[in-house]
Amino acid sequence: MIYVGFGIISGAVLALPAVGLSLLCRNSKFFNLAYGDQLGLTAYFVLLFNVSMGLSFIVSVAFSLVISSFLGLVFYWVVFKPLRGRGPLVLLIASLGLAFIIQNTELAIWGPNPQKYNVPFETGLRLGPFIVTPIQLVLIALSLALTGSIFALLRYTGIGRAMRATSDNLELATIKGVDTERAYMWTWIICSATAGLGGVFLALVTTLTPWTGFTALLLLFSALILGGVGNLVGALVGAMIIGIVSECAGIVPVLAPYKLALAFAIMFICLLVRPSGILGKERGF
Repeated sequence: MIYVGFGIISGAVLALPAVGLSLLCRNSKFFNLAYGDQLGLTAYFVLLFNVSMGLSFIVSVAFSLVISSFLGLVFYWVVFKPLRGRGPLVLLIASLGLAFIIQNTELAIWGPNPQKYNVPFETGLRLGPFIVTPIQLVLIALSLALTGSIFALLRYTGIGRAMRATSDNLELATIKGVDTERAYMWTWIICSATAGLGGVFLALVTTLTPWTGFTALLLLFSALILGGVGNLVGALVGAMIIGIVSECAGIVPVLAPYKLALAFAIMFICLLVRPSGILGKERGF
């Protein structure tokens, strides 16, 4: 059961960026390969403010999320918006190039060594069969609360309805008078913020390297395909399954080093058995 607890923590950490990536894929109609590296870049901004500049962790996260959201908007304006009419393959290749630029920038500035935030060490608490630290409990609560907030925003706010209309049928939304450009901008802002928070969460429970974002991206895509591409609830379910199953691999010592491979094995099995994912593709939020 201890491994199940670790899996719940991992799944909760992946849930928020998985929902953000699913929303971005659904609205932009392409897989953004730079999403993982933007996740890692925000985590490095927190490292800069928290460790190098000595700011408190909360203030560092707040500043970094503002920068992450702004950078997401810049990436959209400079890289993806001019190429939007060229098709998803061109956008995919452009995102791959952007990912390499971000990753190598991190490597040049911070180097290849693992980094940690300046946060106090915490002793694990035993809650029934599980062992968790207070910060892990906070991460689980924050991730689930913010994920729920995204669902509420999409369902009950004007900008959320505009984002849904734009993703469902761009031409019809334009005819109906929906400000589709504004919907695209808010999609990139929100999804960049979810990526940034996901990066901070990952850096808190593991360590931070220039390859953190790429590794996270592989897990996130596995979660999306498992749950159903474009299905936000499916992304949440897929993230939890990937987190629990990959951590439970530690029960078998031989499988422990192959957690990432196990996540991909689950994804391949899903593609063979149910290509549309557990909950199907793009069926509501």
